[in-house]
Amino acid sequence: MKSLPLFVALLAAGSASAAQVWVAPAAQKIRPSATPPAGAPAAAKIAAAKNEFEAFQVVVTGQADGVSMSIDALRDGAGHTISGRDLVLYREALLNVTAQSGGDGGTGMWPDALVPDVDPIAGEKRNAFPFSVPANESRAVLVDVHAPQATPAGKYTGTLHVTGGVTQDVSVELTVWDFEVPSTSTLRTAFGMAWNGPCMGHGDGSCSGGDSDQRLRARYVQAALDNHVSLHQPYFTSTVDSSGNENWGTFDQYVSPFLEGTADTRLKGAKLTSVSVNGATASPVVKAWSNHFKSKGWTSTTLFAYVCDEPPLTCQWSDIPGRIAQVRAGDPSMPTLVTTTTWEAQKNGVSGIDLFVPVINYVEGKPGSAEAGDQRSKFAANTWWYQSCMSFGCTGVGGGRDGTGESGWPTYAVDSDATRNRAMEWMSFTYDMTGELYYEVTMGYFNGDPWVSQSAFGGTGDGTLFYPGTPAKIGGQTEIPVESLRLKGIRDGMEDYELLNLAKKLGVGDQAKAIAAGLFPKTYQATATAAAVDSARAEVAALILHALGKDVQTPGGTPPCTTTACSTDPVQTTPTTTGSKGGLASIGYPGGGCSSTGMQSLWLAVPVFALFAFRRRRTA
Repeated sequence: MKSLPLFVALLAAGSASAAQVWVAPAAQKIRPSATPPAGAPAAAKIAAAKNEFEAFQVVVTGQADGVSMSIDALRDGAGHTISGRDLVLYREALLNVTAQSGGDGGTGMWPDALVPDVDPIAGEKRNAFPFSVPANESRAVLVDVHAPQATPAGKYTGTLHVTGGVTQDVSVELTVWDFEVPSTSTLRTAFGMAWNGPCMGHGDGSCSGGDSDQRLRARYVQAALDNHVSLHQPYFTSTVDSSGNENWGTFDQYVSPFLEGTADTRLKGAKLTSVSVNGATASPVVKAWSNHFKSKGWTSTTLFAYVCDEPPLTCQWSDIPGRIAQVRAGDPSMPTLVTTTTWEAQKNGVSGIDLFVPVINYVEGKPGSAEAGDQRSKFAANTWWYQSCMSFGCTGVGGGRDGTGESGWPTYAVDSDATRNRAMEWMSFTYDMTGELYYEVTMGYFNGDPWVSQSAFGGTGDGTLFYPGTPAKIGGQTEIPVESLRLKGIRDGMEDYELLNLAKKLGVGDQAKAIAAGLFPKTYQATATAAAVDSARAEVAALILHALGKDVQTPGGTPPCTTTACSTDPVQTTPTTTGSKGGLASIGYPGGGCSSTGMQSLWLAVPVFALFAFRRRRTA
């Protein structure tokens, strides 16, 4: 009888400690309540172009203490490897959302901050591991893989090791497609970062640290650029005063590597695609900026004058003509940018705006709204756009559309489906947009501890895409920006755009646009499934490979594709487009007969508003 309680105790302990390791796609947020689906895979199969990132998640469900992970180099069997900072493991930290963002948000714990094992900026060991998983809960690790430039196409394999409270090996298979995407993004971006944003998050809001603050800001610029995002205010101090007196020493030291492609980015040769003039309301300032950029040969970067942000919230319409005149006097060719619509400018009698940047809700509004229907033809070919708190309602923001019922739009809120963080760039291709603007990436640094709360304008995460990576928080010695899961979603969307754009360059843009519209049909239909995103990517890759003449025969002997996207292959289900959510059978998934290079191994189983605009200008 004395042995029975011991047996029961041992049985209970064994049951409590049982944990399952499974693999999930990157475009799926793993909350603590997540459970492994039936037949959840314990192996990862992903595909990427050369010079592209692709990620997956390794999830531990069930009680497990002291969990760590490591990954071997990926090898192709011919002497080629992918290793070092091209393979980064991130523990997904949780953020407590106390109020849902819009009609389809949700309260509770959400994964967002990505704490690296060894960070790819300073190369230092951080405290991602070990971690513990409570009973009946899940925790995820993002495995980020980069296929460097000129990586030979083919299949690369390796093993991820899970150790500690649960032990398991996870096989990893990466198929590298036989084409390359550029390091410098085709789709321009202009994301804002307050002059003292990094300083504020790292303990010195006044930026009194001199060179150390400059280096810190440069790390943020580097991290953004490695996610295909250009911070249009990479500078820290004013370089030209209102009289035109210039001091470019610090700017050239810390910013020029990002304009010349010599920075130590993971994307070799990556350059900023946009920079805004600091103090563009005075013609001597504009002239000095323009002359300096031309003298340095930085003409491929869009240097623009941010004339006004959302008039009349941050400036009066009557202010704009004078500001444009100042820009024209300084450099007649410099683009003037205003975040507004063409019809608002016309209504207020304002002309001379070169870059209109409307909020996405106004490019095509929901049925019944004033902007219902496609409004794209009302804008010039070179038009940027942005998404804002209007994606979830802008609760409490003067001049906004108050309410908590907004849903369906692309959003960078924490408590949203991961595909909504990635949809904007697919839509940029569908709606022929040439750039994307976003008002801020360190908003949460000004409102307390972003590791605890990021509530802003009725949503969580609005204006905050980084976390302050202090040694006290993440270990190591060097202060770095910690990327968010949402920033990785934006990066993946930017890379998706490159695939679509390459297909367009190769003459199959209409087919690519049909695939993109099938995944995200309208501006307000930004939710898909991870499988649908992978399927759409595979279809676009098939278009590219076929256009390049690189179709190959599948291992099972199925004939290669004979027409674009296999659309008339006799053994192939015709790819569906609008509303298809990808069409799994059409690109080599079980049930379809055609496969291009690597298709068979692709799959993982299954606005700125007045309040902050005023604050931003006041603190700057």
